[in-house]
Amino acid sequence: MTTSEIVLVLLVGAAAALLKSITGVGYPLTLLPMLALFMDVSDAVVIVAPSNLFLNVKLVWGMQDERKNTITLPRFLAGGCVGVVIGALALPHLRDETLRWVIVGFIMVFLLNQLTSKALVISEPRGQTLAPWVGSVTGFFQGATGLSGPIVIPWFMSLGLRRDTYIFAVSAVFGLTGLLQIVVFAAQGLFTVELVWLGAALIPMAQLVFPFGKVIRERVSVEAFRRIVLVLLACSAVSLVARML
Repeated sequence: MTTSEIVLVLLVGAAAALLKSITGVGYPLTLLPMLALFMDVSDAVVIVAPSNLFLNVKLVWGMQDERKNTITLPRFLAGGCVGVVIGALALPHLRDETLRWVIVGFIMVFLLNQLTSKALVISEPRGQTLAPWVGSVTGFFQGATGLSGPIVIPWFMSLGLRRDTYIFAVSAVFGLTGLLQIVVFAAQGLFTVELVWLGAALIPMAQLVFPFGKVIRERVSVEAFRRIVLVLLACSAVSLVARML
């Protein structure tokens, strides 16, 4: 990577971390497409993993009181643990082009979910039944691509959770699956020296902007910011498709 590319990654990483601190989601979904423009997707997934874990741990730690309101979360996490190990083990064996198309698909699903006005509602008993299965699918895609937001977001939104409970729940999912993902990556020797340094450089950028996200979340509407991010994601998807054609 050139110096200008590294600077660009750090700036996009800061913007993605700000989005994450405001909404609880969007960090890898914003950052991975940018990284995939000039490196292998598998390397990009490895780079993003440590800072993504850091952000999720910070959110969960600061919102522990919401744990009592997430009834289906333990069963979801149990399924996610199984799925993420399988997905992370599969990562080195997946074609880079396949991963790029998966990322584009995830972005499109996420955008459609954000733009639709229809709200799916899942009752608590049905949520308890489906949680382990949805969790396992979530874990697989988190382990293999570093992206599971398009599954996690509509799932927890459909349970009718309050804003803070929702942020706690999705951060807990991303945090636990992200930790297992890193363990499996390390066991496979995927953390080269260069990737470790790049991944580590994203953490102070995330730490720098994190307090601003909390202020924005508590005092300012995030609708305009959300729309900007949606446009950025759409442009990233178009860029990835253009490079593959």
